[in-house]
Amino acid sequence: MVDSFASFRRNPLGTGLAYAALAIAVIQAMGPVVWVLLGSLKSRPEFYADPWGLPRQWLFANYPEAMSIARVGDHVTNSLIVVSLGLAILLVCSATTAYALARYDFRGRTLVLSLILMTMMVPPDILTVPLFLTLRSLGLLGSYLGLAFVYAVGGFGMSVFLLRGYFLDVPRELEEAARLDGAGTLRVLWYVILPMSMPGFLSVLIIQAIGMWNDLYLSFVFIRDPDMATVPLGLLNFFRRDSVDWPRLLAALTILTVPVLVIYATAQRRFVEGFTGGAVK
Repeated sequence: MVDSFASFRRNPLGTGLAYAALAIAVIQAMGPVVWVLLGSLKSRPEFYADPWGLPRQWLFANYPEAMSIARVGDHVTNSLIVVSLGLAILLVCSATTAYALARYDFRGRTLVLSLILMTMMVPPDILTVPLFLTLRSLGLLGSYLGLAFVYAVGGFGMSVFLLRGYFLDVPRELEEAARLDGAGTLRVLWYVILPMSMPGFLSVLIIQAIGMWNDLYLSFVFIRDPDMATVPLGLLNFFRRDSVDWPRLLAALTILTVPVLVIYATAQRRFVEGFTGGAVK
């Protein structure tokens, strides 16, 4: 197989096809981003007249207007609060659960792991009504903490799955040495297991943070106060009954998307390594 791949690489036709496939993949990935960026610099009449062309006049004023209309600063703050709470709850619960499943041999461990993994197959839409009733009975409906709990529950199965794979790969000798020095279970997890599993931990952090940040459906259902709206909810301000302010909507999307793309690009290697490594260990 290696020889055939090498001969394919040496073949000019094969090399040309490989580069053509890569070019198509790049266009497919970056095309929407470029379209959003160019559309954010047009006026509304120009956008509706020619949504695919280059701007005739570059309207950078769309950006401050978009921030004002969507109250980007307030909604970013709300999203940061919810995402921070959700990640804190998720990482504490998933890390301790994954450690117990990886290190402790107790009766029913396989069944517990199977039940946790089965939650990854349940669409969140099906659980909307039970979650709504549960949060209302707990007095958490319409609060940051309630939405954070919903996000944490949604990402629990995949987080346990990835972290457990990394925890299994940590040598037990390191834990035994830490226990001989007087470290308890939580100290072993914090000072030994997690540092040795940092790629997987960061992968869980990035994956879940992006999912929480981009969520519209759950935040729309469980947030009742407009002043507590997250970023996706704030973008609904650009939708009117009879029209959509596309240039300013795209400007707001650019403001909110570019930082995420930069963070992902800088951490891409560790993100991919952590995701694939934890899945196969």
